Amino acid sequence: MTARIIGLGQRAAGDDAAGLAVLEALRRRGPPGGAELVEARDASALVALLQTPATVVIVDAVLASPPGEVLDLSPPDLAAGAPVPVSTHGLGVGQAIELARLAAPDRLSPDIRIVGVSIGRPCRQEPDLSPEVAAAVPRAVARVLSFLGG
Repeated sequence: MTARIIGLGQRAAGDDAAGLAVLEALRRRGPPGGAELVEARDASALVALLQTPATVVIVDAVLASPPGEVLDLSPPDLAAGAPVPVSTHGLGVGQAIELARLAAPDRLSPDIRIVGVSIGRPCRQEPDLSPEVAAAVPRAVARVLSFLGG
C-alpha cells in the first residue's frame, strides 16, 4: 500500500457525506497506485487508521464558505484554527490526529493531508449532497490524486 485514503462522513446526512462521495468516485475510477480506500463514519476511527507508514489523505466536509469550495489542509492548519472538518460525534479530525500522535508517535503516518469540501451546514436527515457540494466532488478527487502524484 502506497497510500491510505480515508473518506469521512455519514451517509444520509446531506453534505456531511462529501468525504464518502469522493471516496466512491475514487472507487469507480480505480484506486490510484494501489491506494487503500477506507470509509470512516466519524473521526474517532482515525486514531487507528493513522497508524501506518503510508501517506494518509483524509477527505471530509468542512464548515466554510462558500459551499463547494475544495480546501487543502494539514494538521498544523487545523491546530491554527483553519476551517474545521465537520464533527458529528464530538471528536474532531485535528483532535484525532493529535490522539494518534500521542498514542503511538513512532507509528503515525509521516505524511497526513486533508482535503476539505466546504459546506454551509451539516444536515442530519438529507439523502443527497447539495448541488454545490456534488459539483465539488470531481475537484476533490483531482486534489486527492494530485497529493498522490497522479
